[in-house]
Amino acid sequence: MVLEQDYVYWSFIEQLVIEQKYTILAISQDGNEVMLEPFRKKQFSIIRVKRTDVDWGNTLAIDIEQAGRKFEQLLKTGVRGPLTVLNIYFSSLPPVDDYPEVFLKGYSGGRKGSIDITSMILVKDELKQGLDKLSDTLHLPLDTIKDLNSSDVSESQLHEVRTRVISHQNKLREEEKRLFQNGKPFFTNIFLGIQILMFLVLELFGGSTDTNTLIQFGAKFNPLIYDGEWWRFITPIFLHIGFLHLLMNSFALFYIGPAVERAYGRGKFLFIYLLAGVFGSIVSFAFSPFLSAGASGAIFGCFGALLFIGVYNLKVFFRTMGSNILVVVGINLAMGFVIPNIDNAGHIGGLIGGFLAASIVQLPNQKKWFLRVGGLIITVALLIGLILYGMDQSKAQYSEYRAMKGQELIQNEEFEEAYTYLHEAISSDQSSNDILFLLSVAAIQLKKYDEATEHLQQVISNDDSYHQAHFNLAVLYANQNKLELAQEQVSKALEFDPDNENYKAFQDELTP
Repeated sequence: MVLEQDYVYWSFIEQLVIEQKYTILAISQDGNEVMLEPFRKKQFSIIRVKRTDVDWGNTLAIDIEQAGRKFEQLLKTGVRGPLTVLNIYFSSLPPVDDYPEVFLKGYSGGRKGSIDITSMILVKDELKQGLDKLSDTLHLPLDTIKDLNSSDVSESQLHEVRTRVISHQNKLREEEKRLFQNGKPFFTNIFLGIQILMFLVLELFGGSTDTNTLIQFGAKFNPLIYDGEWWRFITPIFLHIGFLHLLMNSFALFYIGPAVERAYGRGKFLFIYLLAGVFGSIVSFAFSPFLSAGASGAIFGCFGALLFIGVYNLKVFFRTMGSNILVVVGINLAMGFVIPNIDNAGHIGGLIGGFLAASIVQLPNQKKWFLRVGGLIITVALLIGLILYGMDQSKAQYSEYRAMKGQELIQNEEFEEAYTYLHEAISSDQSSNDILFLLSVAAIQLKKYDEATEHLQQVISNDDSYHQAHFNLAVLYANQNKLELAQEQVSKALEFDPDNENYKAFQDELTP
């Protein structure tokens, strides 16, 4: 009788594990207690199966209470609740006394009732009825077990079914291990070395926090990207602003990079890292006007690649590193919203880019072409859309940058360079009054008075309230002895800036 019930016990586990794709979470050393988790979310989050010959009802009560405490400890380790447990006993005989209340009514425990245990018992003499009830409870067909001729079971048959279950589970575990054994960290170390080297170069040539140095070495700077320096989508990945920024990203890459490189292999990791970094730079270009640099987008891309593993195999993901990854991603994104000067647009862009890159290259031995093609189409469409949106958003910023650059040249008395630079700028952007005005200043310094007058008149035509243009035009007219026109222009200047002492003094000079 014991042998027969053992055979039914293992046959039931075999059907759940092999046919229904349940995962064995734990198995006791003697094999008489097994914890199972369904492949997809079902009515019960855990199935506990126990082979025991029950003597007294109190034995069941003690076992259920002990199981409840074990599940409470499981929740304390970070396992997500609530836990709904189906507790199944395979026994040769029922208890000689009454069933305990905790068996009949169920166990409810844990914080805020986070653990619920429903118990059932299948005994030899009522096996068919027990399997019918179990089949209805789990919504699974158990006909193959019901039809077993367990009276003729041999030791060898029992050994075979148990071996099939254990072998199947060992095979799954080996596959999980191989998931993170597709390569050794190589490019992770290369990227770490490059970003440390570039930090030293920045420090040597002016400092890693110096704006001009960062722009010179390729930081993401929207006006220059708008001007055609597309390589600035790549170079920011290897630059860092300050030692703390370098330190944080180096630790993050050292922690997460090897896991991704082992999971996907060297070549695919290289693709994921670079595409995620570029994706982060492009999203930052579209939604953030500020200068930025750093490997954060590429590192978030590594997070995205691991999240793709979660989509591919959610159970493996959460059993290996899922909860930790989600916590780290959440903390980093929260920091980006709370702490100023953190480019969260780049972080989110990198996360999305890494996920899409992973969908394109996919895991080794994974060949879902529809997913690969779909990921590629979405990636290309998003990149094009983001670049076009960023170009539109950066247009005004580009004009401001060119005006600022022209003003800097004029302040340094580099009038020829200023004139050439601003003349090129105005040929592509005739709507910028600031560039027109600065061009007139450079023209005045180069004694091109007629041209300067034309530019100033154009500024006034575009915006009559531009009082600086009125004043400079007044000075030009006065130098040409056109006093009436000069008085008219200086009066206009004072109309829009009545407290300007320079304007008042010049008006007094013109007054006879």
